Amino acid sequence: MKKYKSLAILALILILSACSVVTADGEGIEIRHSSENNLLVQHQADEHCAGFGKKALKVQETPASHAYLVGTVVTTFKCVN
Repeated sequence: MKKYKSLAILALILILSACSVVTADGEGIEIRHSSENNLLVQHQADEHCAGFGKKALKVQETPASHAYLVGTVVTTFKCVN
């Protein structure tokens, strides 16, 4: 039983940390992620925009969708000078 509990916790951690890029270019980036994982997403956007010599500015976040196990949102960042 303890083994299954550990596997469930590991699966939850992986789900919460997962994010995927929807679109990305020199103007900005949109990232789909769990609604609990804002710091990692900001870091990913910062790294993306830094590649263009810019900084990431959060401009929009969709309402949480609960179609998956955890709530997911799409956050849009604009790359600014």
